[in-house]
Amino acid sequence: MNRTVAATVVLVAVVLPLALSGCTPDAAEPASSGNASTQVGSTPAASPGQQVASPTIVAPEDLDGTEVSVVIGAALVIAVPDGAEAEWTGDTTDPSIAEFSRGGPSEGAVFRPGFVARAVGVTPATMTGPDGREFSFTLSVKAP
Repeated sequence: MNRTVAATVVLVAVVLPLALSGCTPDAAEPASSGNASTQVGSTPAASPGQQVASPTIVAPEDLDGTEVSVVIGAALVIAVPDGAEAEWTGDTTDPSIAEFSRGGPSEGAVFRPGFVARAVGVTPATMTGPDGREFSFTLSVKAP
């Protein structure tokens, strides 16, 4: 076997597993619009062997008038249109239970807006789009 073929085989053997490692079936999926309450069932990781809580991903129009449940340490990610991530605002009545996290570009990546679950409890929340439309919902944070 010549050096070029050997180098190519080694390169493929090293790069292919790394490239495919991001393709897992555990990726978060949007909550269905027919369900008024969504809950993440996994628990936050305490060690490398445990599973980390997945974010709950919901479109803004699916939030209005609903109760959304997430586990402490997880996030409620709002699936807003691409390019408008930084234009959305949000708030909760009790930021000690859940806190709004602004979306937009940061360190070469673009993040969607959302809420971080901080403590067990229930708090009213709102999201306001770039057009001024407001979506009101209840955010329920549960223990793992």
